[in-house]
Amino acid sequence: MLELSQSTAPPAPPPPPDESAVSPPVIHPDRWEDFPAFRETFLVYFPQARANARIRGFGDLLFEMAIETWGQWPSHPEGIFPAELTAAVADMRHLQGAMASWCGPAFSSSSAQDIRLAAVGADVSREIDKLADLLEAELRNLKPERVQ
Repeated sequence: MLELSQSTAPPAPPPPPDESAVSPPVIHPDRWEDFPAFRETFLVYFPQARANARIRGFGDLLFEMAIETWGQWPSHPEGIFPAELTAAVADMRHLQGAMASWCGPAFSSSSAQDIRLAAVGADVSREIDKLADLLEAELRNLKPERVQ
């Protein structure tokens, strides 16, 4: 009989090879479609180059699959354009909340550079709030149109 104190777990795998971390890309607004699937605020938690590239590749595949089946899904009741803008507001709210959290009262650093970045980040979060409010108000004021 196997004693409970005996371990049956396989040995731990070796640690991954040392690899320098990748930073989030600088995305030019004209190239936004090159980054279709995951927010950079999610991908930043995968700094290993190989893992980051694989997740981005999976995101590209997932997006291609969604586009390939696009015509088989039901239409958005409000139409695709208002739905896209509503999705953009949702992403803006995500970014607003993330930046408010990172740069808000819980922020703690003694680095002058970090303190300055946090102050600018908090200001940007407030500006995103105003811009999202503006677009949200317009979306709320839309008269429902029949989608065909």
